[in-house]
Amino acid sequence: MSVTQSPFASISTNVTGEDVDKRNPYVAQWNIALLTIVFSFATFGNCLVLFTLLRRRKHNALMHTFMIHLCLADLVVAFFQVLPQLIWDITDRFQGPDFLCRSVRYLQVVGMFASSYMIVAMTFDRHQAICRPMMTFKKGSARWNIPVCLAWVASGILSLPQIFIFSRTEVHPGVYDCWANFVQPWGIKAYVTWITLAVLILPALFITTCQVLIFREIHNSLYLGTERSPGSRRKEKLVGGMNGVPPVSDSGVTKAMSKTVRMTLAIVLIYVICWTPFFIAQLWNVWNEELGTSHFAIQILMILASLNSCTNPWIYTIFSSSVSKDVQAILCCGCKKRRRKNSLPEDSCFTGSTTVAKETLY
Repeated sequence: MSVTQSPFASISTNVTGEDVDKRNPYVAQWNIALLTIVFSFATFGNCLVLFTLLRRRKHNALMHTFMIHLCLADLVVAFFQVLPQLIWDITDRFQGPDFLCRSVRYLQVVGMFASSYMIVAMTFDRHQAICRPMMTFKKGSARWNIPVCLAWVASGILSLPQIFIFSRTEVHPGVYDCWANFVQPWGIKAYVTWITLAVLILPALFITTCQVLIFREIHNSLYLGTERSPGSRRKEKLVGGMNGVPPVSDSGVTKAMSKTVRMTLAIVLIYVICWTPFFIAQLWNVWNEELGTSHFAIQILMILASLNSCTNPWIYTIFSSSVSKDVQAILCCGCKKRRRKNSLPEDSCFTGSTTVAKETLY
């Protein structure tokens, strides 16, 4: 067995206790400043959008449900991945009992899995809505969203190894830290490779497949006509066959559906851009130990990966006109209250945009 600092969540690999003791105070201060900024933006953005979505739940479309849970997953990342790392950089050593060490390590990876798998669930839902509309119609509005539930359950189960790998360990005589114990020489390689496959590569392959099928369906609907598009024919039959109402659109793919596809694609691209450099550096570290990436570089890449949790709520706000109006109303109302405390009614923040009759996102 070998003791190694965390390759995920703390996050650095192949760092001995002596190396940690030699940390550069100037670099540590920059890490603390950057992590504080990331934590503040991630918490503010996700709490704001989550509050907006929960406040208008009666008007929520299906995509709102996915974004609610994506916001929750990003908040898990903020509070159990970014915040512990921030505190860790301030104190230099993990301060807490063994139970807290294992719990924090577990929740750190739960956030990573949940954020990734929620995007998978969202993409799969768009694929079903566009390519298999009849199946989506038959399911109706269930009390429990199965893809969302599966995403959370899978995240919880796949993160369980963290509890057994990490523990409060004596790294120097009388000095304890929350470190991992790996079987040498293959333990850490298997761990990092498995996390990379489960969090990034396999979800990316699944998402890419769904997006290709979605774009092919949209292309067939727009350029080849409904006669050549099976999904469009099913949708036309579904919409046009109800109570004798004629089909709504010749293309079979509404503007709202195309909008949600673009939004999902934007979220996926940002996720891949933010997390890929970090995972590549981690794989390089464990498979090329002699030429491994520096501890400082790993920390910077981890901060870049954490930025993904800052961007998701704002991407959704940009693509959803109703949510965007609600967010603007909340922010503008806060500014107006400072200027005119006595001229506005108490509930003026919540008038206008909350009574949207029809959600623009499908």
